[in-house]
Amino acid sequence: MRNAPLQIALFFLPLVWIGYFAITASEREEALQQARAHGNSVAELFEENTERIFERVDQSLLVARALYANDPAAFSLKFWAEKAQMASGDVVQFALIGPDGYLLETTAGYSGPPLYLGDREHFIKAMELTEDRLYVAKPVLGRASNKWTIQLARKLFDHGKNPAGVIVGSISVDVIGRFYDTAKLGSGGTLVLRNADYIVLAARGIDQRAVLGQRNPGHVEGELRDGAYSQYWNWSASEGRPNRSNRLITARRSRAFPLIFTAGISEQEIYSRAQARQKIYLGGALLLTFIILAATALHWRRQKALDGAQRELRDSVSKFEDALRNLPQGLSMFDGRDRLIAFNRQWLDAYELSPENVRIGMNFREVFAKQEAVRDLDAYLADLKDRLAKSEHTSNTVQFPDGRVIYISYGRRESGGWVATHEDITERKASENRIERLAHYDSLTGLANRNLFKGSLDEALDKYSQANMPFAVLLLDLDRFKSVNDALGHQCGDALLKQVARRIKAQARDIDTAARIGGDEFALIVAPGLSALQDGAATLAARLVQAIAEPYEIDGHPVVIGCSIGVAVVPEHGTRVDEILRNADLALYKSKNDGRNCFNLYSPELKAEADQRNILEIELREAIWREEIEVFYQPVFELSTGRAKSVEALARWRHKTRGLISPAEFIPVAEEGGLIVELGNLVLAKACRQAVTLPNDIKVAVNLSALQFASGNLVESVMFALADSGLAETRLELEITESVFLADSQENLKTLERLRRLGVSIALDDFGVGYSSLSYLTAFPFNKVKIDKCFIDRLGRSETLAVLGSIVQLAKTLNLSVVAEGVETYEQVEKIRSLGIALGQGYFFSKPVPSGELLLQTLSESERQAVA
Repeated sequence: MRNAPLQIALFFLPLVWIGYFAITASEREEALQQARAHGNSVAELFEENTERIFERVDQSLLVARALYANDPAAFSLKFWAEKAQMASGDVVQFALIGPDGYLLETTAGYSGPPLYLGDREHFIKAMELTEDRLYVAKPVLGRASNKWTIQLARKLFDHGKNPAGVIVGSISVDVIGRFYDTAKLGSGGTLVLRNADYIVLAARGIDQRAVLGQRNPGHVEGELRDGAYSQYWNWSASEGRPNRSNRLITARRSRAFPLIFTAGISEQEIYSRAQARQKIYLGGALLLTFIILAATALHWRRQKALDGAQRELRDSVSKFEDALRNLPQGLSMFDGRDRLIAFNRQWLDAYELSPENVRIGMNFREVFAKQEAVRDLDAYLADLKDRLAKSEHTSNTVQFPDGRVIYISYGRRESGGWVATHEDITERKASENRIERLAHYDSLTGLANRNLFKGSLDEALDKYSQANMPFAVLLLDLDRFKSVNDALGHQCGDALLKQVARRIKAQARDIDTAARIGGDEFALIVAPGLSALQDGAATLAARLVQAIAEPYEIDGHPVVIGCSIGVAVVPEHGTRVDEILRNADLALYKSKNDGRNCFNLYSPELKAEADQRNILEIELREAIWREEIEVFYQPVFELSTGRAKSVEALARWRHKTRGLISPAEFIPVAEEGGLIVELGNLVLAKACRQAVTLPNDIKVAVNLSALQFASGNLVESVMFALADSGLAETRLELEITESVFLADSQENLKTLERLRRLGVSIALDDFGVGYSSLSYLTAFPFNKVKIDKCFIDRLGRSETLAVLGSIVQLAKTLNLSVVAEGVETYEQVEKIRSLGIALGQGYFFSKPVPSGELLLQTLSESERQAVA
């Protein structure tokens, strides 16, 4: 017993410092992981932000170059820059440099003596380029702007495609500063932008003046040698800079431009919080060490003054117990004979043990005899001793029936037995479970998400390969959901998706997997049942179509939608994930083409049809690339004079073997294959070039798709077509439908305003058949509306005449031109004329014909009556 204090000291001192080093090491590792994630996020946002700026400047360079090549003598860079708002935001200026190296024109308004720029890198390198591409030069101090800027240069060409100088766009170096202020990299954080030659274009967080324009690869060149992303430590000592802090660097190489982005977080910033907490832990460890050592010292004084030593010993033990009471975790200690030799109150609370029923000297089985978390104490104890025999440290997690979870960390004692810390991690475990659920389940509907669906599909394929258990996959796509979303709003759309998910779960079994894999796309993995799998899947698909088609009530609004379903069965329709999903998708595509609100099982014929569509898409891509798409024209006539006022450009594809293919066949292929933008630009360019050969009072109208608005460079495409053809802006008319407003209407309205400022006319096509056609007339000042053919076909009805009369009156109030589309008979001409509609278009006047066959004057009324 005399050596008891010494034994306590020898036991608890290592325990205290082991706990101290374990906690501090854990917090430093967590701080490093957070810094890695933050650095990656900042570098990615840095890349996206900078690429958007460079892309906008490059688009402007291409447009200005095309305008210059069309008419170098009359071209005014400043005029076009102001008209198209090219030199705004982060763009400092645009400049034209002649082949002799002298400045021709700049948007900065320079008016001094001739300025020689032939010695600048961006001029020299751009002129040396053998291919037409963008060159990003090192920063320069502009002689005209007196600002540090990054130079983006492209070679100029004349009418003969000969080099005619260089066009340069300058971006302010300070653009990095604005992003740096929002990046929250902390003290010592850095952002560096380099070009492909590792020359620093802009930097923040370091002395920019020392590195700007210098080749400074650092470790980036080696780290990005074989890839586009890297994260590494930049150790200052290894670079001979002991006074600078180490940094965690995240590096990314742009796939769109010759640029390299790096974001750095200083080591001091990463570990600042952990170091502050480390000091607190160190203080606690030193305090416990001092208490233990003091208690040991008191033991030796007992030889001189036994009574005084006993009082000091009790005091030391009291302090030790205080330290145990204030530990955040529970602590227990058992000796080599499984007897309890130390514990604190937190340990008792963790296991809901009564202090009256627990005492020093009880063995392990006596202590935990009444607990319910571990059923077999003997097996648990045997496993614990076996693990401690193999390793000095081990851990375990125990879950109680009431849901509490205790994490236990065991450490082996040299004298036998173990010491354990016990931490209640119920909340942490619940958070991890919530995170796990968010990663695998859709937060809106509660169904499995795309990740879990793919994982379940892999598991089902494994079961099939191991136990020959077939299954089916159903892909569901809601019909008319977008119309509900647009009409009632996204909140009602979300409520509708929840109800659809409940109906799907009601039809599926517990062993089936229901998932939401997209906005309005769902999927089911159907396990085998008692009946034939293919018949069972078809029966389930039929029930789902019927259940989802039943009416809904969303916030008091009656809603009716449908559902198209594609079914693929394993193994008949494939045994690979990509094959199964492709075949189910082909069946879904068939359901949509069959009129929707139905289901189809995959068959080999569907793949043949898909292959045919793919071939047609490839041939259409080649036809667009070779500019083999023809443009036909259908004129719009003024009824009072019989003269054409405009012509509508219509795409026609003359296939080398199939002849003339209907637009109804190849336009959907272009939209699905992502070719509609290229097709639209080709038709626009051809129409503008051919319109120049028509009389000056004839406009040409070109239809625009909503997908062309989504591309982001529609205005530049229109400007390029006008500049390339020389057609006056006032002779171009652009026709849109209400689908342009249904997709990102605010951005599309801005694009329409920019087009209107160019001087072109805007017409609303297919007027009257959409959901909110009248509201669009107040959203944007159109020049013309075209009444849809469905109204002209029903001119014999009194209600149709009333509606058309209202439209004409509204058009007069808004000062709009009105065109009647699809006019086919003389009686229709007379009726629309009596309604006050001045313009007509249709087969009665002319079919769509090539430009060389256009007739711009109609027959007289007597001639028309004779023909009729």
